[in-house]
Amino acid sequence: MVEATVGFIRAWIERFIDVQGIDRGMALAAQAFSALIPLLIVSSALVSQDGGSKFADNVIQRFELKGAAADTVRQAFTSSSTVEDSISILGLLLLLISALSFSRGMQRLYEGSYKLPALGMRNTKWGLLWLALLGVYAAVRPIAAGAIDSKAIAIVISLGGAAVAWTLSPVLLLGRRASLRRLLPGGLLTAFGMTVLGATSVVWFPRSIQSSADQFGVMGVAFAMLSWLVAAGIVLVVAATGGGVIADYADARRERRGAPPR
Repeated sequence: MVEATVGFIRAWIERFIDVQGIDRGMALAAQAFSALIPLLIVSSALVSQDGGSKFADNVIQRFELKGAAADTVRQAFTSSSTVEDSISILGLLLLLISALSFSRGMQRLYEGSYKLPALGMRNTKWGLLWLALLGVYAAVRPIAAGAIDSKAIAIVISLGGAAVAWTLSPVLLLGRRASLRRLLPGGLLTAFGMTVLGATSVVWFPRSIQSSADQFGVMGVAFAMLSWLVAAGIVLVVAATGGGVIADYADARRERRGAPPR
């Protein structure tokens, strides 16, 4: 039992090294920052009737920011009219290209974790579907969590929703080349890791924003968000590589039993 556990951990570390885990996590953070954060800001400003402050207010409420930190977060996000005036076809096109770049970064992570050949640009349609899934999940999750009074039930539902989203993510990003059964362990690991990160962020992230805002103003908020995205990127890499190793172990066990791998 001990030998098997040590062997599994060694294989997990080797898979993490194979995909250049630290570099991959930082690259994902940079791609997410350049694509998803502006997308959230623009969409929030356009749908909000409070002058584009909805996204900022959500951040302030989520992390219980006060004083200068709260004011700086509000300043970091432009008003609805400013965003609408600055939007152009070229800007939207560049935003789409950045978002697809992030999806390809995630695609390469899963391809390396599950040892599948790279599809590159041929997987663009599935990347677009994944971005749509991510948008739906980001919109529905807070609504579902806010509709439930019981904190314990809310956590269970949040974990369940995250597990579904993070299991479907590699299904789409891998172009449906792997089964749900094979990808489920990685999805569960990712859901657990991101939930733990979200829970612990309440402790350290407000201090990070406060300190960065005091030193660098609006730019400090960006630094703090980037630091959180780096942590999230590492969690994604660790979970994906762990899921790949578990899938390989499961395939090996099935082969020993005479059944074909899934």
